[in-house]
Amino acid sequence: MRKISVIVISIALLYSCGEQKKVIKPIEEEKAVITVEKKKTLSVTIESLSSKTSSSLRGISVIDSMTLWASGSNGLILRTTDGGKNWVEHKIKGFETLDFRDIEAFDQNTAIVMSVDAPAFFFKTTDGGKSWKRKYMNRDPKVFFDAIAFWNEKNGIALSDPIDGRFFIIITKDGGEIWKTIPSINIPPALKGESAFAASGTSISVQGKNLVWFGTGGADRSRIFLSEDGGENWRATDGAIKAGNSSSGVFSICFKDDLNGFAVGGNYKNDKDSTSNYSFCDDGGLTWQSRTNNLPHGFKSCIAWNEMRKILIATGTSGSDYSEDEGKTWKQFDSKSYNSIGISKVDGSCYFVGDKGAIARIRSGFIQ
Repeated sequence: MRKISVIVISIALLYSCGEQKKVIKPIEEEKAVITVEKKKTLSVTIESLSSKTSSSLRGISVIDSMTLWASGSNGLILRTTDGGKNWVEHKIKGFETLDFRDIEAFDQNTAIVMSVDAPAFFFKTTDGGKSWKRKYMNRDPKVFFDAIAFWNEKNGIALSDPIDGRFFIIITKDGGEIWKTIPSINIPPALKGESAFAASGTSISVQGKNLVWFGTGGADRSRIFLSEDGGENWRATDGAIKAGNSSSGVFSICFKDDLNGFAVGGNYKNDKDSTSNYSFCDDGGLTWQSRTNNLPHGFKSCIAWNEMRKILIATGTSGSDYSEDEGKTWKQFDSKSYNSIGISKVDGSCYFVGDKGAIARIRSGFIQ
């Protein structure tokens, strides 16, 4: 019996040792598949449209991809409702020689157009340009309106060069039916030679419910004025763009939101010079900063933020540039001369206008 027990124990020990010698290979982990996505490149192209006019165009207002209005010299007002394939010309009887430097449209039937110098007029249409009614007139020989802008269909503001030492500003709260003059005491005194520029109708910019800014030049330095109460009261700060003569300064302003703003300009008589032609702010316009490199190419008369595409676009007689990084770097995409930019808040559609009836559609999108 004892011998049998010894044999059983021996067999058990041998089996145990055999099991210890077994090598269990680990299961190899499945290698992860890494997919490298190609970086998308933004493509910005320009398509010229035919307006069949020789007038200089500086005012533009884009409703959507199909409907836009434009205005300019020789009393000309243009409207298209098919994306620029066909244009309808409008002129206001008795006012065929006016220079309509800016236009603000609210839909395909309603728009307000602004003429510049004395006697200055604002006209409004509610039937697509078939008829126009005078809504404002100023006979002061010193008046020279630079731009008009609206926060919404009711509340708007218009800016003129200084009269008796201070900028002349009017506001409306009923869609342009009645205009109120802001007391000059509420506006800082103008510098010697200081004025705004009517090159593109964008020397003034509005944002939110009652924020508004305008840029100046022509003096020993450029400035940007700010109002936080719908134009009732103003303060001024350095514009950080080259000035020093009558052809230099801030020509255009736009804002991405209540805090982040962008300004362009330079010297239109030396439009290939890019020196100090761009500034920006991140504090609602209280302080403006300039850059020394990676600037837009040459003089720029207009800058605009495309909220749908998230890009900045600037244009002028020196050509057109865009920025994908909120103005840190710029790329030129066209060398032709244009005056102003219109961008739809509805769908991001973008159009340019310029001298000799120039009109163009800007297309942008990402490609692999």
